[in-house]
Amino acid sequence: MSDDRQDDDLLKRARDLQARLKDDDEPESRKRGILSGGTSVIGWVFRTAARYLRWLMIEPAEVAYERGRFSAWRFARNAAISLAVVVLAHMTLKAVYFYTFQFEETVYVTGKQEIETGELYQFGGCTSLPCSTNSDNGKFYLIESSLYFPTMLYPEEEVFANIPQQDAACNVEGYGIYFRTLRWIYKAAQLYQHVVNVSCRPYTEEEITRAVEEGEIVRDRDEPEIELVP
Repeated sequence: MSDDRQDDDLLKRARDLQARLKDDDEPESRKRGILSGGTSVIGWVFRTAARYLRWLMIEPAEVAYERGRFSAWRFARNAAISLAVVVLAHMTLKAVYFYTFQFEETVYVTGKQEIETGELYQFGGCTSLPCSTNSDNGKFYLIESSLYFPTMLYPEEEVFANIPQQDAACNVEGYGIYFRTLRWIYKAAQLYQHVVNVSCRPYTEEEITRAVEEGEIVRDRDEPEIELVP
């Protein structure tokens, strides 16, 4: 009877030990699975790149047991095809983005600056008064040259020049996604909406009154930022 109980105790201990070893091995096996998955993805990328390069410049052999040979004509032709496909895909994505997320709104402009000559410009403003670009109604916009949509936009001539240096109310047309609750992300990453057309005018008497009633607009000489003085 004691021998049977001893055998049962030994069997229980063996099962407990086996269970603990299985639990200890499970994280390692999971790690190995993740590593093997990452390695397989990297391997797939390299294999795909190798197949693409072979298609790009290696002429297939006419006989099965012979190796393919480099062909300058094949390389030039396939490189041109690849470039055309990439440009067409890029144009398509830009067109979808441009026509899907168009907007038009009134912006009380507070300042503008040139970031890259002839290529990229920026201006700030607010969608209501009183205005401060640090408040919830403050926004920034980009004016960027484009080869696609709209066709051959020259911002320094068609858009940027229409924005005055002094405070003004502007009707802004552009495209881009904007979520006011996530404005800090746009500001940190400078993912501002793009503007393609601007028409500006001075403040009306009503707008001046609205701005002054809740705060006076003050512009510092060295700081283009607008602040409110209660």
